[in-house]
Amino acid sequence: MNQVRIDNLAKEMQKAGLGGMMICPSQELLFFAGSTPSMCERFQALFVTAAGKVFFVCNLLYGGEIEKAYGSDLKIYTWMDGESMTDVVKTALAENGLAGTILGVNSTAPAFNVLEIVRDCGVECVNGVPIIEEARIIKTQQEIADLRQAAHITDEAFTAVLDFIKPGMTERDVFQFLSDHMAAAGGTHMWGIIASGPNSSYPHYHSYDRVIEKQDLMILDFGCRINGLCSDMSRTVFVGGITDEQRKIYEIVRRSYEASEKAAITGAYIPAIDAAARDIIAAAGYGEAFLNRVGHGIGYMIHEAPDIKKNNHRNLEPGMAFSIEPGIYLAGRFGMRIENIVVATADGNEVLNKSSKDIIIL
Repeated sequence: MNQVRIDNLAKEMQKAGLGGMMICPSQELLFFAGSTPSMCERFQALFVTAAGKVFFVCNLLYGGEIEKAYGSDLKIYTWMDGESMTDVVKTALAENGLAGTILGVNSTAPAFNVLEIVRDCGVECVNGVPIIEEARIIKTQQEIADLRQAAHITDEAFTAVLDFIKPGMTERDVFQFLSDHMAAAGGTHMWGIIASGPNSSYPHYHSYDRVIEKQDLMILDFGCRINGLCSDMSRTVFVGGITDEQRKIYEIVRRSYEASEKAAITGAYIPAIDAAARDIIAAAGYGEAFLNRVGHGIGYMIHEAPDIKKNNHRNLEPGMAFSIEPGIYLAGRFGMRIENIVVATADGNEVLNKSSKDIIIL
């Protein structure tokens, strides 16, 4: 257990008026406890009280593994198949001062389990994800160093793949090259969106089957992890050539990116960062083709707080890490995106990705 992180979560729960937090198997549990079991249909969760006390509830099948993972000092409440899970949860809540309180639930808490606990245990459950995110929204210097290293590995993979991409190969071939390169440099948990031709018009395209053709454009959106911290970078490249229309749209996206990056400094009002990007694209006549938020927070998850969007009414603080990624997507034709990871610093910001944003024709 990471008691410092648990204590930070407890402070955020106190501010929000929660009695405790239910954290089911997830990256969130990994963050607070140091490891996470696999999700199963049988309920299991770490409970954290607003006083910083922890206990675990799971089926007896997993009791030994949980004790091995988290240590014998952790109180573990178990039940056997054929017994009532909610009876055990009700007892655990009562013994730890949580009876009748409001509990936050994390992003992976199964709804059917939560509903049973609310029905049988006399508690109210609410969305706890914003509280969890608030407890880790400010990155430490070591976490920023890991984000920086992950971004560096991603940059190097991008440079290398430019000499690899050729017409006739598949999107999967490109992803495999990037993944192998990042792994060789020490990255883990590689992921990527490789969207060629008309597939690039789908911002979160998730297949790898298309064969790359001459005169394609491609969005490469990919990353890895270092010590659990994520990278995430997007570049748009052109295979064989670029049309006048594509050049015009690319330059609009680049200007939008540069304006929002410049605006994304400590103290900046997040809706103003969104406007800095969105106003340029709207003025050029492509406002309806700007489908996504300007950016998302990043850290131990690829998407976490703070979102860079017009309805996130807060200001950037030093240590917040996030993407800037404006784009234009013309349905069924093509899309373009430029994305870097940015960290708010005491004197402005630091852009972690260093790859060129110039037009690249392969």
